[in-house]
Amino acid sequence: MNSRQHRAEPLAPDDRRRAIIKAVLPLLVAEGPGVTTRQLAAAAGIAEGTIFRVFPDKHALIHEAIKVSMDPAPVQQALSEIHSEATLQEQMTEAARILIERFDEVIALVSSLRNAPPIGPNRPPGPPPFIAEANTAINHSLTELFERHEGVLRIKPARAAALFRGLVFASVHPAFGPTERQNVNEIVDVLISGIIDHDREPAL
Repeated sequence: MNSRQHRAEPLAPDDRRRAIIKAVLPLLVAEGPGVTTRQLAAAAGIAEGTIFRVFPDKHALIHEAIKVSMDPAPVQQALSEIHSEATLQEQMTEAARILIERFDEVIALVSSLRNAPPIGPNRPPGPPPFIAEANTAINHSLTELFERHEGVLRIKPARAAALFRGLVFASVHPAFGPTERQNVNEIVDVLISGIIDHDREPAL
């Protein structure tokens, strides 16, 4: 038996960053901006000092975690896999589920970024560019979904995509109040059919 102990190869810097971020994302969602570096280190299974060898400070780690969570690629992939032969209503319902799952995590994480100082001395005020870039990419994928049904739309697919995403976002964002959340079927039905029951609408 070989008495020499074999140690696992240390992770490359980029792999270590990704591993830490993946490990702390659920904690950031649960705890928000009050999370401590000790808690973050425990979630990642590393010493607290290791965080500061990989990230300048806690806020830099939070910022990077939000950037990773905002990566539009998984959402775009999920939207592209919605069955093209399904009805518009079925496709919109599945798209709403995909967006709501993303919004729930992103809203919790962005609250952490809101209370963090800017990253870097020359960074302009306002949301970081990657947020706008992610929104643009997802809007593009939603537009492609609506383009499948352009022949039955009253408005252009890009406008339909923007209205759809806005309604989904408003249904889950906490800033719109503690009212009961709309389910995906209600969201899709309102966008397709409107809010008026035309069978009960009085004649003019």
